[in-house]
Formats: sequence, C-alpha cells, structure tokens
Amino acid sequence: VGASLEFLDPGFTALSGSGEDLSDRVKVEGEVIPYLAGEYELVYSLENQAGERIELTRTVTVEPLQVPETVQPNERTIYLTFDDGPGPYTAQLLDLLARYNVKVTFFVTCMEPDYEDMIGRAYREGHSIGIHCAEHDYYTVYASEEAFFDDFYRAQAMIYRQTGSYTRLCRFPGGSSNTVSSFNKGIMTRLTASVRNLGYQYFDWDVDSNDAGGTKTTAGIVKNVTEGCAGRRSSVVLQHDIKDYSVAAVEQIIIWGLRNGYTFRALDLSSPTAHHRIAN
Repeated sequence: VGASLEFLDPGFTALSGSGEDLSDRVKVEGEVIPYLAGEYELVYSLENQAGERIELTRTVTVEPLQVPETVQPNERTIYLTFDDGPGPYTAQLLDLLARYNVKVTFFVTCMEPDYEDMIGRAYREGHSIGIHCAEHDYYTVYASEEAFFDDFYRAQAMIYRQTGSYTRLCRFPGGSSNTVSSFNKGIMTRLTASVRNLGYQYFDWDVDSNDAGGTKTTAGIVKNVTEGCAGRRSSVVLQHDIKDYSVAAVEQIIIWGLRNGYTFRALDLSSPTAHHRIAN
C-alpha cells in the first residue's frame, strides 16, 4: 500500500545481430492501470530502416489484494469516527480520549498542515488513521479516477510522514452514497471496486451526528448519537473533529455508552463497514 500507483515496466533489451544495443529505439504501446484488476497487454516493437518490423507482447496481470471479511463484534460496540481533521480541536479531543482510554478512528485530510502532527500523536496513542482526502473539493476529487487517486495518495503520503506506516482504511468524501459526484456518471461504482482491489477497506456510517448538517449544538449532537446507537449491536458514528461543538459532545457520549454497556473501539480492516447503497 505504497504512495504511488505507477506501473514500473520490468524492462527490456533489444540487440542487433551484431550485438548493437537498440533498446532506445523500441516503441512501447499499451497501458497498465494498477487500480483496475485484470489483464493488460504491452506491445514492444522495433522497426529497421528497411521498414521491417518485429514485435513482442507482454501480458501484465493486476490481481486484487484481499481484504479480510467483516466480523461483527461479540459485544455491543460503538466506533466513533472523525472526518476532515486534524484541526484546532483535535488535541482537545485526544486529551479527552486518553482520560477515558477510548480509541477512535480519524479519517484525515491535508487541509490544516499546522495540525498535521496530531495524526502522529493519535497513531501513537492507539487510534486508527484512515484516508479521507487531501483537499475536500468534490469537483476535483471526483473529476476522474486519476484525480481521485492523486488526491488519495497525497493524503496517504502525509499519513506515512506522521506515522511511518501506510493505512488501509479510507472514507470517501461525502460517503460512498454521495450524489455530488453525479457529474461523473458511475465513478463511485468504479472507485468502490478500485479501492478494494488495492487492498483498502472503505467505511461509511450508520449513525450520523449531523454535526455537518443542521445540528449546531453540543446537546443536539449528544442526542443524535446516543439515540442513534441505542439498541444497536454495533454503530459506526460520523462526527467531525473540526467542529468544536461536536468535540464538546464526546465526553457525554462516552459516559452514556459506558453506562449502557457499550465498548468503544477503533476501526480495523475486519470491522463493520456500514456501507451505504451506492447511488452513482
């Protein structure tokens, strides 16, 4: 799960009958798309001054990486997740989580470089780190698969700088069910398959705090999350650590969860994914 999607040709050598190296005159045609599983053909051709041509074909197979099967937890579990950070309230959130020894998941961006070190701190303190995006601009991110992965791997590179590890967790901007990408027909159908081919697991949510919507108070966030989680075996909760009123709600959410027999966990590759129905 490196920071590049470039296919590196394993190389070739072309020699004349007299042993002259003609490799620099070889024409290579074809393309390998590393994020789309399948078989690709590269054609290597060489033509002499008399117009005589020789060509060879190389078949390249892109095999999808395996993602573990989803496993439902044995106990009632809440997965708190935070998008769009790190930001000015992330340190405050980490301090609170440390006091309660609660682990969560951060789907991070590159939008606040002054707080990038919070990613390293969160990782060292046992929280999960996932890719959200580099720049949260839907019309850029979803312009094409190439644009998406260019943005995606910028965020991955930042995570590696801070943690020394590549993550295999991700969340699409707007979630997999977003319709803001509908200007590019079918891109979410293609991207959800592509990220899994690359060995990533993407996560949506089944409890929305609505902190990026109409709920702008701490009390409202607490109500949305606790009522959403109540009675559920497991819940993947969407919050944003760039919202001060949402971060302020976390302590009350934790206290409610612990009093009601819930365990808080960070996501991993086998956690419940809360996948939405893809609408594009």
